[in-house]
Amino acid sequence: MQELNRKEILKLTFSYFTFLPLTKPFFINFGLTHKCNLRCKICETWKFGLKETSGLSLKELKNLIGQISNWDKNINISFAGGEPLLKKDVLVECIKHAKSLGLTTHVTSNGILVNKKTAEELVASGLDYLQFSLDGATPQTNDYIRGKGVFKKVMKAIKRVKKAKEKFNSNLKLSLTTVVCDKNLDELLDIVKMVEELQLYEVSFNPYNLDTSYMSIKDYEKDEFWIKAKNLPKLRRICKELIKIKKSKGLIGTPFFMLEMMPIYFEKKMEFKEGLCMAGYTYMYIKPNGEVDVCGKGPSLNVRKYSLKTIWYSLHFTKTRWKIMNCKRPCLMLCFPRIKLR
Repeated sequence: MQELNRKEILKLTFSYFTFLPLTKPFFINFGLTHKCNLRCKICETWKFGLKETSGLSLKELKNLIGQISNWDKNINISFAGGEPLLKKDVLVECIKHAKSLGLTTHVTSNGILVNKKTAEELVASGLDYLQFSLDGATPQTNDYIRGKGVFKKVMKAIKRVKKAKEKFNSNLKLSLTTVVCDKNLDELLDIVKMVEELQLYEVSFNPYNLDTSYMSIKDYEKDEFWIKAKNLPKLRRICKELIKIKKSKGLIGTPFFMLEMMPIYFEKKMEFKEGLCMAGYTYMYIKPNGEVDVCGKGPSLNVRKYSLKTIWYSLHFTKTRWKIMNCKRPCLMLCFPRIKLR
């Protein structure tokens, strides 16, 4: 998520307090599948289990991309999962179609399915941004979280994409995304060094969320990945260093506000309420079965029945915004901005 300018902040703030959707989505995220070939310890998406038979067809996906283009070409399209490369052929065709309509495209992947052919197909499609998930600067840390052998496979995927970029003279921006947790805290700065040494675009740091299903309440003290009180001084020092690096070199995609708030988020736990959550005014997620959702709060209207614009301006989405405004769950997700009023 990019840093917001003053005009965007004013529009979002006014929208928030009036429930008027004066902004269009910054991102529309297509969940091509909830299936995943990994079983990461910090993620529950693969447990959702929507039947693949109910998934949107390529024709339906292209129609939705066309709707976005006609609505506003400044809306970014993101493809995720699960693991989107489990639907590689559909993914590549969707990217090509989006690019033919002048839209900006993003893909987040675990990277382990990226062989030479896949790397070349992704680059040749015209994809703008590609993120690989990496949760440690060492195989030991990353693979404890994401699975045996994953670190090595991601490194190979990075090399293959870089070679494909050279072959096609591509401007694709290749990045990493890292979930900040108690297990990788000591390696965050090393990950930034890795990004610089590998000449990648940036790394985005996302604070660990106990429940990626948004459906249950979990025990902070029993969770091995939640950053404990004894490590908070270290996290504060690291976040200050990350802010310095971002100011001087770039390399970090996480907004300044999130870097500032991360230690407070882990410290306050259920009491974390900093900033105004703008999920309902910046973001739309389309499930594999076509239902539109934000954080498990609806509006649950299906794109097979309603256009994206109709859904965005609907009373159902207004109710979703109300639910988000009254949400009690602590959250500091990178998929949508939070606005600081003081």
